[in-house]
Amino acid sequence: MPTNKTNENDNLLTALVSGCTAAAVSATLTYPLDFIKTQQQLNNESYMKKFNVPPNYPNSLNQLFKGGSALVLGSVFKNSTRLISYNWSSQFMAIDSHGHNSNKTTAPRIVIAGIMSAFFETLTLVPFENIKITMIQNQTFQNELNRIKDSKDITYDITGKSSHSHSQAFHAQKKPVYLRQFVSPHAYLSNDIIDQFRKNKVRFPLQSNKGSHIENLKAYYNKHPSLTFLGTIKEIYSLKGIKGFAAGTFITFTRQIAISWVWLSTYNATRQLIDPHNKENGWFNHKHTMWQSLGLHLLSSIAVITVTQPLDVIKTHVQSKNGKAIYRDSLTTAYKLFLNQGPLSLFKGSLPRFIKVLVSGGITATVYEYLEGIVNTAGGQKMFTY
Repeated sequence: MPTNKTNENDNLLTALVSGCTAAAVSATLTYPLDFIKTQQQLNNESYMKKFNVPPNYPNSLNQLFKGGSALVLGSVFKNSTRLISYNWSSQFMAIDSHGHNSNKTTAPRIVIAGIMSAFFETLTLVPFENIKITMIQNQTFQNELNRIKDSKDITYDITGKSSHSHSQAFHAQKKPVYLRQFVSPHAYLSNDIIDQFRKNKVRFPLQSNKGSHIENLKAYYNKHPSLTFLGTIKEIYSLKGIKGFAAGTFITFTRQIAISWVWLSTYNATRQLIDPHNKENGWFNHKHTMWQSLGLHLLSSIAVITVTQPLDVIKTHVQSKNGKAIYRDSLTTAYKLFLNQGPLSLFKGSLPRFIKVLVSGGITATVYEYLEGIVNTAGGQKMFTY
């Protein structure tokens, strides 16, 4: 909650209404940047160019907001969880064991309360992140399907199933499918193709799992990708069960901890350079001009993106449609991305994410302060007093 002031009118209801609304507005306005970032992280441009696959970027504003419902709902639940859990945990940590000074707390207790609230809010965020990424992939895959239909250069199925004659397909079996044709990372891959990605070998005979229920569901959703919030929930649950909504939990925790640590460390170190003679230890005792504050925010944002972007890329791949099947865990994901796409692949999507981090804090703070005033004013009004 990006507000520095406290007053007697502040209460949990005011914070919930103002904080959740501000988070929803910020998430909505900056969502196109999130869409572009996720798509850049999952696309392999050199791989697409190799097979003359048309670009799969959105062609309308509506497509740029695909998955926005998941992010907005996730942001609202995340902020609600943060405020409620922090309010409860900070009050709990302030209880004096001897029954005196029950409202007194200490810095270590505040830190522990913050850690507790961060734990619960991250748990709330993970399922919505999985839904969001699948919705983005579904829209991206739909664009690939539509544009490849109009392309005369593509003569095969982008899910890995050959469209050539049986004799050609038979002779091509000696080479893995993903080496001789484009296999979209946004499609659900069959077990045969997954084996080829993971082990670089072919399972014989090809399409051996054709009759299994999951394989049939993969084929169905490859032809009819879900483009709605509820449809995507059904899709994930049908193919992966409850576990499908928990993918990437560990790497999400790691990323959130790293973001907080880098931001606070950079901000604190930089402001002390600006005001080295300030002897006060309080967080808000430093007085800065508007330009100094903007500079602190800019430097902190650059540091956050530089340090945590690889974690964000790994998280996106782990939570993708085939993430757990291909990569299994975060370390394997980092290793395979580094080996197959090079070190720069771990920094894909840096620019749109940097812009989002830079502007979202200002949007949230502005909307929060505005709504806080409205809610506090409305809270002091009495009905039917005339």
